[in-house]
Amino acid sequence: MAEVKPLRLRQQKAQHFRPRAAACPIARVLVDHQILHLDQIYEYEVPELFTESASVGALVEIEFGHALTQGVILERREEAESGGTLKEILKVLTLEPYVMSDQLLNIQRAAITYGTNPWDFLRRCVPPFSKVGERNFRSTVAASGSNTPFVTSLPKTLTKILNNPSKLICAIELPTSALYWELIAAVAIERHRHGSVLVLLPNERELLLLDGALREAREESIAIVSTAGKSERYESYLQSRSAKPVIILGTRSSALLSLSTHASILVVDDMDESHYERRSPTWNTRDLVALREEDLSVIYMSASISLEIASRVSEGSLPLYRFPPFAPIRFHSAASPQESDYFSIIGEGLSKGSVLVSVGATGYVTSFSCQKCRNIALCACGGKLYFPARSVNPRCATCSTEFIEWRCSWCQENKPRIVRSGVIRRAEEFGRSFPRHSVLSSSATNPVSLLPDGTHLVLSTPGVEPRGEYSAVLFLDLEGRLLRTTLRATEELRLHILRTLTMLASGGEVYFALPPSDPFLQSILRGKPLGAAEREIAERDAAQLPPHFCTVLIVGERVEIVKDVLVSVAQMELLGPFLREGKKTILVKAPHESQGEIVRLLSHVNRINSMRKEPLLTYQINPYSLN
Repeated sequence: MAEVKPLRLRQQKAQHFRPRAAACPIARVLVDHQILHLDQIYEYEVPELFTESASVGALVEIEFGHALTQGVILERREEAESGGTLKEILKVLTLEPYVMSDQLLNIQRAAITYGTNPWDFLRRCVPPFSKVGERNFRSTVAASGSNTPFVTSLPKTLTKILNNPSKLICAIELPTSALYWELIAAVAIERHRHGSVLVLLPNERELLLLDGALREAREESIAIVSTAGKSERYESYLQSRSAKPVIILGTRSSALLSLSTHASILVVDDMDESHYERRSPTWNTRDLVALREEDLSVIYMSASISLEIASRVSEGSLPLYRFPPFAPIRFHSAASPQESDYFSIIGEGLSKGSVLVSVGATGYVTSFSCQKCRNIALCACGGKLYFPARSVNPRCATCSTEFIEWRCSWCQENKPRIVRSGVIRRAEEFGRSFPRHSVLSSSATNPVSLLPDGTHLVLSTPGVEPRGEYSAVLFLDLEGRLLRTTLRATEELRLHILRTLTMLASGGEVYFALPPSDPFLQSILRGKPLGAAEREIAERDAAQLPPHFCTVLIVGERVEIVKDVLVSVAQMELLGPFLREGKKTILVKAPHESQGEIVRLLSHVNRINSMRKEPLLTYQINPYSLN
């Protein structure tokens, strides 16, 4: 017989009574929860214990439902609008405001624009709270010294524009006659004379490069980088809200930082892929900053302006500054006498300084075929085979299967024929051709940030070229890059070439692996990126693509319902459903003016699905790529 155990009463902890605050005892709190159909803002009582610390913008711990979560105080008031008994704030986590009032307003505005939860932007645009970082910030004594005035080398016409104390909204097309990061630093310094400056760069590599340029100019800056420790990053975030004018360097996550009225925002290379948020709903740094143009000065800077900026310039709503004409570059193309021997250009360039060779593929051998029948080497799964390094067995790019003794599946020949070489093999080949010179290779897996002292032959994949000054620059594999099926292939290549040409020394030479009659090459040689962008916009209009049209990729198990929901949108074109990355997807194209209505309708569908506990739709607004 089982032993009968004595009964025990269930224990409950008695709630401690805490008197409510005497002044403004009600707080409106933006609650962090993922229940889409519920409100985001709720009222809570403020205990007297937190009457001073529970200020607007403070991060607090609260109870929502039966779970603990966090929230941000939006307002303190005397009377509650909601009836019944209110829950109280359990903890105040921050001593300094977690977000400022203007920052909260911008976050809520962005959330409405993209039809998402404000906390989605809070998590992406505000560093995670760190008690150590806050303590370090409060214990730091600000330096009282001032920087030595620095004279920039900008044209007088541009200096006059930048020194205008009134609000400035414009675009600047950077020339190919000077190092672009030095020009960006000079513009930031000029605007710093009138207030704080926030410089938004594509990635942390460019951020550190600009930080070095500012230090050389004896200008201090505050860098907010994701690779820094949690406490260091949060401390820098608090420092960026300094009352005195400062220069702040950040990436797309810093687009909604709190800034004073006379501050300026500099958006650098807004077309760069790194400026696009990949998670749903997608957004670009440029689009978030555009929401702030009513309050702050905004300057868009790039060697090749994006189609979105070019559209505004053509419409006359955005002034464009172009630098005075400079000496044309000495160029060679694939149809010139140097077509079969661009090595002479490299040899002459190495006699004057370092030479940069831009190649399109990373790795060693990215594709090969059979020497006998010329069929491309494929795996049984359909993936292409490649050689990851010298003297190793080929592998499948899809399933990573290693082929120890490879033979052609068609003719059984075992001799590979290289179809496309990567940067590593190209470096070996060029090293054998120029044995007396140092050869460097830079790729995404092994990037070289700065050009070392001395003379070097540098081979690099796009975007990770060692920053420095070169006597000659060669662009190879251009045809393959132009034939890519991505939405912004041409725009991306134009930005890469023009940005790289800013590193060409005066009197240097350039080689393009394209015939001189190629329309793309002609647009580069004319030195007018705006004209090339306008022609591309006309082509985009015919296909109903950005910037004059919006594109929305919608993914979901029941994505077909979107057809009935969006039927009221004027001039809409709907493609699909089709499988994209294994998921049912619909592509919506409509005039740009209809974007707000589409977002509103999709948000309404998701609220209904949330109430019914059905899977939600995810959507990407004007994504970087439709592939």
